[in-house]
Amino acid sequence: MTKHNLDKHFMPSEEGDRPQGLLADLLPVSIATKRGPLRNDRRKLVVYLEPFFVGLFEGNGCLYMRKTKNGKYSYGVLQIDLKFLPENEAMLKMIASHFGGTIQYEKKGGVITKVKWLAIAQKTVEDCLSVFEKYPFLTSRKICQLNHLKQCIKLNTWGYHLETRDSRYHKQKDIIKHYKANLIIPPYFGPWLSGFTEAEGCFRSTHRLSFYISQNDDWYILNAIKTYLGSHHKVGVHKDSRRPWLGTVQYRVSMSGKPTIENIVNHFSQFPLLGYKKISYESFCQFYFAQSNLKTKA
Repeated sequence: MTKHNLDKHFMPSEEGDRPQGLLADLLPVSIATKRGPLRNDRRKLVVYLEPFFVGLFEGNGCLYMRKTKNGKYSYGVLQIDLKFLPENEAMLKMIASHFGGTIQYEKKGGVITKVKWLAIAQKTVEDCLSVFEKYPFLTSRKICQLNHLKQCIKLNTWGYHLETRDSRYHKQKDIIKHYKANLIIPPYFGPWLSGFTEAEGCFRSTHRLSFYISQNDDWYILNAIKTYLGSHHKVGVHKDSRRPWLGTVQYRVSMSGKPTIENIVNHFSQFPLLGYKKISYESFCQFYFAQSNLKTKA
């Protein structure tokens, strides 16, 4: 497993004030001002947001096909579903302001429970697919979904989708086998990981500090994450007892210990979280700095 040095485009800028425009209005203050790593360079903000979006999409996104009214043709749709929380809503609005798409809400019992970002307009879908080409998917399931969607868009017939949708994951095991042996951590992995963490990561700070993340089937993703964060913790295995007929294996890793925690804090300071997960990360940091101050005084 090889780890690239981070591309200079993902490093903090040296000077500037708050960025302008809708992205700046939606961006958390700690990111958009001099105190944040992205500061005033809109280009760097966009360069950060795109791989962050890819990581978030790999964790919480979905690609699927819809048919036209006459039932003959098909078109692609992209969607991200998140729990309805102000931070998640602001993050998806930020994504919509850059990539296009619409924000929708799902209610249950008259109460909003989910916030959704949807890309239905084909120009928006095409733009997002270009981003996925620029920052390729790393998870096997999303790679399969994307390959199927691109072929459906190319042939543009609803019949093809119906004929092939059940076989779109047939190459997933081959993809896993390939990346397990050959994955090279890409230069956009930093912002990608922060987006992926919004979907799959968990910060624990009740009794001790740890960072927990899980993924179905893709052992190589968790191995890449722990390598990137300088962790030597073991990736654990838990067979999914809820859906045994799928043969899904869930991999998990929990990272702790001072050197690894320092790397985790440094990572998310440089590549900030943009949704609700930053709330638990802030509690995580408070615990971390409180412990550090106690040890310093001692």
